[in-house]
Amino acid sequence: MKRTAAQKTIRNAPSADAKKTKPSNVVETRPIIHVLSDSTANLPRHMLMALLTQYPPNSVEVRYIPFVRDQERLTTALANISGKPNIVCHAIISTSLKAMIAEHCRRADVPAYDLTGGLADFLSQSTGLQPGSSVTALHPIDDAYRQRIGAMEFTLCHDDGLGIESLAEADIVLAGVSRTSKTPTSILLAQQGFRTANVSLAMGVDVPASLLAVPKGKVVGLVISPTQLALIRARRQNAWNMTQTSYDEPGNVSKEVAWSRSLFQKQGWPILDVTDQAVEETAARVIDLLGLNAGKKPGASWELA
Repeated sequence: MKRTAAQKTIRNAPSADAKKTKPSNVVETRPIIHVLSDSTANLPRHMLMALLTQYPPNSVEVRYIPFVRDQERLTTALANISGKPNIVCHAIISTSLKAMIAEHCRRADVPAYDLTGGLADFLSQSTGLQPGSSVTALHPIDDAYRQRIGAMEFTLCHDDGLGIESLAEADIVLAGVSRTSKTPTSILLAQQGFRTANVSLAMGVDVPASLLAVPKGKVVGLVISPTQLALIRARRQNAWNMTQTSYDEPGNVSKEVAWSRSLFQKQGWPILDVTDQAVEETAARVIDLLGLNAGKKPGASWELA
């Protein structure tokens, strides 16, 4: 049966779904956030990364440009930033450089946001104090800095049971069976100025007397889901081509975790479950558990060798 021209037109017309489908040769460009900083860019990095966790992964590209402290470097940084998909965020103290950024972005039709300006203005108005303009004030070589360096060296010398004879000198002691994130957590705590030691425990091996003698209020026991721990240990054994032992055997791992938990309870140490927990959160929870947030300062810095 022959079709009319109208019928042919209707039959060949694209469907509603087809109209919505984008051509395969169309490439969407991700927004690019150019982050300008007059220091290391760590502050804006942390601010943005915290916020960008709420957006789809890899939906935004972030480029960091640190140490923008003069007009020449700023001019170079801004030279190729124009129009979409570019965005500028900055953490810069200099009012003249702030003005340059604002003017460039206005002319180049680029959205711009001062990450620290609003907060700085708020603090100034609320306190009645005027801020300085030092770009090096964030990282001074002072007593606090020396304390952090001392804490990091102490921690490296008290990792995984090292320096057991001077364990009582630590601000924080982490205890737990193998692969409960003791070392990375210790390093993060040391970066905040806390002299941190960690001791690895094993079922069937005597617990060091020096650990049991550490005053309460310093020790935190780390535990983890036996299932997750067995997987972590299995991956480690395979990666290192280790001889197969009961190290990653699920039944043995469960007994080991239960034994460590019982020990912590007996000693009256706070217990922290690190299952599916980033080491950054673990470190923060350790500080909170030991009451080190409420203005309590770490001990005197450990002398550098």
